[in-house]
Amino acid sequence: MLDRKAFDSISYSIAIVGSCLDGAFRGCVVNSLQQLTSSNPAKFAVSLNKYNMTQAAVAQTGAFSATVAAADCPDTIIKLFGYKSGRVTDKFAEYETKTDEAGCPYITDGMAVRMSFRVIQQVDLGSHVMFIAEVTEAEVLQPGGVLTVEMFKNAGKVIPANAPVYRTLDEHYGYRCTVCGYVHKSDTLPDDFRCPVCKQPASKFEKL
Repeated sequence: MLDRKAFDSISYSIAIVGSCLDGAFRGCVVNSLQQLTSSNPAKFAVSLNKYNMTQAAVAQTGAFSATVAAADCPDTIIKLFGYKSGRVTDKFAEYETKTDEAGCPYITDGMAVRMSFRVIQQVDLGSHVMFIAEVTEAEVLQPGGVLTVEMFKNAGKVIPANAPVYRTLDEHYGYRCTVCGYVHKSDTLPDDFRCPVCKQPASKFEKL
């Protein structure tokens, strides 16, 4: 027996991971950031989907930032970094963006804590890669609690999935989700269709 609802009993903080690749800032929402050791330097782990552009940036540069969302973080920030793909939009362009000593981007709006990391090990998990990293910078941005998955769900929100684009955006037919960039290859789109990535309705799709 495997009841995946049992996983919901464990709550995690919501964070934004940022990195830079070929001069472009990459970032996404995660709920997998966790501390592994308290030794000096402290070690953390984060898992990123292989389809995510942020994963590629972290894998190649070996560095990333992580900002933990404050309890009152605006939904717009979570939706931007959680639903939209970097293949579709520059997520960091909408907010004042700073960079750490390694050049990794982060925003402070709606964030409680920010940290920077140097990757020391990568573990292939199949669909994801787990990065084990040492903390190089840490700063409290504002006092108060942080946003957890449980708090987000209790407020009636849907936790953003990683927003990969499963098909390239230069395909010549189908319907594209204007929120996350997913392309549904079909000549028709049912009225009750919902995006399999970000769960948006058919009204959010545009015909290619």
